[in-house]
Amino acid sequence: MSNYSSYTNNFTYGRDLIKKLLIAAVITCVASLLLAKNPTLQLGVIVLTVMIFISVIVTICKYCRCPHCGKIIFLGVLALETCPRCKYNLISGKKAKKSRK
Repeated sequence: MSNYSSYTNNFTYGRDLIKKLLIAAVITCVASLLLAKNPTLQLGVIVLTVMIFISVIVTICKYCRCPHCGKIIFLGVLALETCPRCKYNLISGKKAKKSRK
């Protein structure tokens, strides 16, 4: 398991944890498809998948907040680099430069 102190802030910790949980969810989904002959075991794996998805939502609510304004970032948590509300960088916390068009 990763050491929390090695992360710069909660957002990067949450982002890394979400990646791991989503990989686990994909693995359990594939396992439930492969276990079609054993319905009891398949049901157990499906319940495990649902629990993993619930833990993804809890992780987003707990860790994936903008370090500057505190807004929870649900959509685009794996791709965003700046907060959509305050335009601060989610990793460094610095104000993003405005682009000139």
